[in-house]
Amino acid sequence: MTIQSLGYVGIGTPDPDAWAEYARNVIGLAVEPAAASDSGSAAEPVRHRLRMDQHPFRMWLTEAPKGGVTVIGWEVRDAAAIDETTVRLKEAGIDVTVGTEEECRERQVARMVHFTGPVGIRTELFCGRRLATSQFVSPLGVDFVTGDQGLGHVVMKTPHVQEAVDFYCDVLGFRLSDTADYPWGTFHFLGCNPRHHSIAFVRSYKNEGTHHVLCEVTTPEEVGRALDRTREHDVKLMATLGKHANDGMFSFYMTSPAGFGIEIGAGGVQVDESTWVSRVYTADVWGHHPVD
Repeated sequence: MTIQSLGYVGIGTPDPDAWAEYARNVIGLAVEPAAASDSGSAAEPVRHRLRMDQHPFRMWLTEAPKGGVTVIGWEVRDAAAIDETTVRLKEAGIDVTVGTEEECRERQVARMVHFTGPVGIRTELFCGRRLATSQFVSPLGVDFVTGDQGLGHVVMKTPHVQEAVDFYCDVLGFRLSDTADYPWGTFHFLGCNPRHHSIAFVRSYKNEGTHHVLCEVTTPEEVGRALDRTREHDVKLMATLGKHANDGMFSFYMTSPAGFGIEIGAGGVQVDESTWVSRVYTADVWGHHPVD
């Protein structure tokens, strides 16, 4: 495995300022202004950077007519790992572009390449992340689970699920952690480190895009406090409090100002590659009932 963790995501939203307030007051992320040189990977410039640990940012916000993840960045060990993965990408017929000095400066990385991944998402591989000089302080006192496990996870909707799963497993080297066959969709969970999954795909014929992003916190109490903040700030829930059978996450789902979901959870299992067995789940332990 050359990919180590989910490093960052870019988020497009019709109202970046509203999303920034939501990030600060509901999730507990630190919101910082974008650097003067930030232009983002799309036409619109970066409006806000969001911190959750020692990294200079784990998310950023750009203005877009439709809400969702616009960039996925995967951290690799070193430049040799980028070269190795680039070879596999080109052998699979994927066009790979070397990041410019300006792009690397914006991402605060030593080296980066990018290509178009599943769901038409700009996908970046980077190494040499430049860590922040100041300590992360959540405005709500929230501690997030990141470190070697990375940002959290992203779940994408697409009618081309098998193609996406095959690409991540066969080309990028991810493992298939589990599959969940729920009445509302079949999810394929893919991992690259001890976190159960860093990306997942669910089949959707209605629309393609972002289902949700996970922000994992350290305790069930923090999950409960976040749930209280959804009431305080009139944030609509997507699914009630519950516990997943596959990754053990105690969590709930809420609708972000951009329309896609944010999962706040705690207690995710750690995968031991030497003993892990992929299974198919048909229900959660309890809860996670969809909210209309």
